[in-house]
Amino acid sequence: MTTSLKSHWGIDLNNRFVDKNSDTLCVILPGIAYYLDRSYLDYSKQLSCELGFDTLEVEYGFQTAKAAFSVPDEFDIIVKETIQVVESKLEKEYKKIVIIGKSIGTCVQIALNKHLEGRDITNIYISPIDKTVGLGITENAFVITSSSDPLLSNENFESLKTIAGITLTNVEGANHALDLENNVLGTIDALKTYIQDARTFLTK
Repeated sequence: MTTSLKSHWGIDLNNRFVDKNSDTLCVILPGIAYYLDRSYLDYSKQLSCELGFDTLEVEYGFQTAKAAFSVPDEFDIIVKETIQVVESKLEKEYKKIVIIGKSIGTCVQIALNKHLEGRDITNIYISPIDKTVGLGITENAFVITSSSDPLLSNENFESLKTIAGITLTNVEGANHALDLENNVLGTIDALKTYIQDARTFLTK
């Protein structure tokens, strides 16, 4: 099932929705070039469905339109459109919301948390960037990143450890996509560990 709204980029926002008749909604937010079909997001969706959650995959308007994207000029637009997409699903009374974001999606995630303040929200941040840390990662979240991620400074990586209730996984030596270059099996092992840890986090 898809849910459609008109985007700033002149196209319909076709966001995939899996209805499991659940009282929990899982929202998945991609990166700029890390699309919904990439491994960490695709398997996050599969895990969400396996756990019986209603699952909403958000595709940004510029991605659907295959347009260039300017973070300084257009970030607020994808936040606004994401909120509209999520709100279109909140006519149903969900008891809990799970948000899983990747890269720039973790920044959208923080804005969405603020918009949904007062609800029971669980957060998983995949590869947060310096901008994410500056906006303020929520407490009691699960964060998976790498101390060698070029988009996260060492200072900001260390600051993650001080967030109250944080569950932090460091994929040592990985790039921003959490891939281990020239180590396919290591990359697969890291992904498997993430899914196992995410399952534990979401069912505790």
